[in-house]
Amino acid sequence: MTRGTARVGERRERSHHHPICVIHASLSPPHRTVKALHFALGEKTMTTPATGIGPFDLTGRVALITGASRGIGRAIAIALAHAGASIAAMSRTASDNESLVAEIGPEHAIAISGDVNSRADNERAVAETVAHFGHLDIYVPVAGTNRRKKIVDVTEDDYDFVVGTNLRGLYFGCQAATKAMTPADGSARAISGKIITVGSLASVQGVAPGMSAYAASKGGVALLTKALAVELAPNNIQANCIAPGFILTDLNRNFIGVEPRKTWVLSRIPAGRFGAPADVSPTAVFLAGGASDFVTGQVIAVDGGFLAGSDWNQGA
Repeated sequence: MTRGTARVGERRERSHHHPICVIHASLSPPHRTVKALHFALGEKTMTTPATGIGPFDLTGRVALITGASRGIGRAIAIALAHAGASIAAMSRTASDNESLVAEIGPEHAIAISGDVNSRADNERAVAETVAHFGHLDIYVPVAGTNRRKKIVDVTEDDYDFVVGTNLRGLYFGCQAATKAMTPADGSARAISGKIITVGSLASVQGVAPGMSAYAASKGGVALLTKALAVELAPNNIQANCIAPGFILTDLNRNFIGVEPRKTWVLSRIPAGRFGAPADVSPTAVFLAGGASDFVTGQVIAVDGGFLAGSDWNQGA
C-alpha cells in the first residue's frame, strides 16, 4: 500500500489537531476522539478498527458520488470511505475510478459508468448501487463543467452542455436517489438520508463576466437543494449544498491559477490562499452523518472567507 493511503477499516491520525476534534471532544471519550476523527479525515495510517467517531461515523452507510474520479469528488469519496461509508463512484467510464476503488478497497467501493446528463444513466447508477450494497443513504452529485463565455457568445450547445451537466443531470440524479432512499410507504427513514449537492460561489453571486450559463446552473442547484430540504424533511432526508470557493481543480486552474488574476483573486481571500479538494471533503463528512441531522436546506460556503469580505465585482 502506498504511503498516504489506507483501506477502509484502518484508522488514520496526524500530529496536529483538526478543529473539528475540539467540537467532537465533548461527544465521546478522550481516548478515542481525536484519533477516530482524524481517521475520518484521512490521515496517517493506524491499523486498528475504525470505531468511536460518534455522529461522524458513517459505518454501514452507502454513498453514491458522481464526478468521483478526480478533484473535489475524489476527495469526498475518500473522506466518506475513511469515515466508514461504502462508495459507489460514477463517471463516464468506470475505468476512470479504478484507482479510487483500489485505494478505498474493492470490498467497500464499486465503479459505475454513466453520463450524468442522462436520466436513464442516473437511474441505472442508483439501481446498481442498491443491487451491490443493498441500499442507498447518501447521494453526492459533484460532476460539473463550464464554458466561460460572455452571454452574447453563448450558443445553445454551450448552454445545454453546462446547464445539462450542472443542473439537469443533478436534478434527475437527485430524483433517482430520492426514490431509493425514501421508504416504500412514504414514512420517515430510521436512519437519516443525505443529499449533498455541490454548488459554487456562483450559486449566490454573479462572480465574474463570462459566467452566465454557469451561474444559472449553480444558482439552480442551490435553490433545488432548498426545495428538496423542505419536501424530503418528513422522510428524514436532509439536503444541503456545499459552495466551494476558489479551489484549484482541473475545471478552474487555467482561470484562477495564472497571473495577473491569481494575485488579484488571492488578495480577496482572507485566508490568503486557494483551497484544495481536501479543504472541502470534511464538510461533506459532516453533512453525510448524524451530526447534521438538524441541518437542512443550507448553502455552506467553503471559501477561505471570500464571501465575507469580497468585492469581486470591482475589476473582475
